[in-house]
Order: sequence, then C-alpha cells, then structure tokens
Amino acid sequence: MYGKRYPMTLPPVVLLLVLLWGGFLACWWIPALRNRTSLKRVPSRFGFLTTPVVPAGILLVAIGVLAPDLYSVRVLPDLLPVVIVGLLVAVLGMGFALWARLHLGKNWSSRPAIRENHTITRTGPYAIVRHPIYTGILTAILGTAIATGSLLACVCLLVIGVLFLVKIRMEERFLLEEFGGDYERYRMEVKALVPYVL
Repeated sequence: MYGKRYPMTLPPVVLLLVLLWGGFLACWWIPALRNRTSLKRVPSRFGFLTTPVVPAGILLVAIGVLAPDLYSVRVLPDLLPVVIVGLLVAVLGMGFALWARLHLGKNWSSRPAIRENHTITRTGPYAIVRHPIYTGILTAILGTAIATGSLLACVCLLVIGVLFLVKIRMEERFLLEEFGGDYERYRMEVKALVPYVL
C-alpha cells in the first residue's frame, strides 16, 4: 500500500541502480581529468556550492539523522513493469547527460564559469535543449524514483530540480554577459530543459 513503510523488496534493483550511477559518475569524471582549459571568469570562490551534490548530500544526511524512516517509504508499487520502466528512464537520462557532457568538451565546467576560447555550443543535444546535462540527470533521477518507488528519491528529484533552476539562472546571466545577443538568440530558439515546454 502506498505511503506505508516497509523494507525494499527488490534489493537487486537497488544494487543495479548503484552500479549504474557508479558507472555514470566514472564516465563523467574521467574525461574531466584531461582536456581542461583555464578558466577566464568564475562568479565566486564558493561556486562549488551550486553543484547540487553538496546540498543534496546534506539533505540526505539530515533525513537519515532526523527521519530515518523516510528511507523505506514507498509511493509506487514494486511491480516488475514499473521497475523496468524506471530503469529504462534512468539509463536514457544518464545516456543523454553523458552525450551532452562529451559533446560540450572543453567548454564544460562543474560550476558556472567561462573558459578561455569559450564558445556557444548549439549542436548535438544542445540543439534540443540549452541544458541537456541537467535534463539528463533529472531524467535519470526520475527513473531512479520510479524504479525504487521511493518517496526519498521523489524528494531528491524536486530538490535537485530547484537547485538546477537556480544554477541555470546563474549560468545564463554569465553567458549573456559574455556572448550578448548571440546567446539571447539561442535562448529564444531553444528551451532550457524540456523541448517546446520549459
């Protein structure tokens, strides 16, 4: 029954999701160790706090301390079709984010920044949405929430979605200052996170 607290009945699914996210993070950070150009402009020395991993991690620890029972609250049934749909959505989201990360190449930064010889990327996934990395990560978290049926995963999706919107505003202000009308035209032509919608 939804909203009831009971242990996860599909630990292999949880293990599979852990492996998927671990592989995703490895594929994400290994290219970051090379092919880096120097930063031209950054908003502040505390820009790393805009990375959703930091506040999301704090949230997860706080929930574990203050309300540990939330970790076992389910909002979706643990039926095989639901789990399969969730896993497919998660894999698609991770794939889309990795495609965008690799396509961005040397322009990528973990915080809002302008690199030397920075350019506006408008091809590949960036022709679909302006922030495909965020779209992919949010889609992967949505898939995780569906596959586990976890209320906590739904809360994380909401929190990280809000943090991404804040980060988008910071990044786009930076990009508008750097590229002016060229970036404004891009904003008019391509939606931020969801094609034709948002």
